[in-house]
Amino acid sequence: MGGLSYSDLVSAALTTTGQVRNEPVQARSSERIGALLDAASAVVAEVGIERLTTAMVAERAGASIGTVYRYFPDRIAVLGAMSLRGFERFLRLSAEKLEATAPTGIEAAFGCLIDATVELHRTEPGFTSIRLSDQIALPEVDGGTAAAARVSGPLAAIFVDELGVTDDGSLADTLDVALTIADALIVRAFIADPKGDAAAIAACRQVVSGYLAGASVSA
Repeated sequence: MGGLSYSDLVSAALTTTGQVRNEPVQARSSERIGALLDAASAVVAEVGIERLTTAMVAERAGASIGTVYRYFPDRIAVLGAMSLRGFERFLRLSAEKLEATAPTGIEAAFGCLIDATVELHRTEPGFTSIRLSDQIALPEVDGGTAAAARVSGPLAAIFVDELGVTDDGSLADTLDVALTIADALIVRAFIADPKGDAAAIAACRQVVSGYLAGASVSA
């Protein structure tokens, strides 16, 4: 193949990590930022995005409000960093599942992305509130391009190299729509049931599979 591989998905889709005011240069700073984002995620899981405040983050993390402001100028910056972290974890887990599964077709490959999304909704506090297609993800990059669109281009190139998929120039758009559909339906499944409504998740797989087949994506 000689081109992009599944392991390239993370670097190809992430364009910046500029959500943190002071980029951590020491392990201690990195750990502190992680603890603040863990706290923010827990608060969002309990009260939602709209009610999150920097004071809540500080209280949950057991830190001073000054510590929060050292890294995040306001609540939007906290949510942006939380979203970016969730997006990066989605990319890494997707790449791991793709490499481990070695799918032979695009529907099976896309199933790995759905599997990764479902797993993160189950294991990452706040992940259901910070959605992959939300504009809050990396808001200062590419005019606020949604995360689904940010990953579809690299994913299309990887599928061409890894699966031998034919691309007439529309594959990235097809994958963008599929990612957006999957995101919306999986979020709905986890709003209906915190553990993920099994019937809704199955319906998501069926709808996406039908869409990809109808889009005439072939290897």
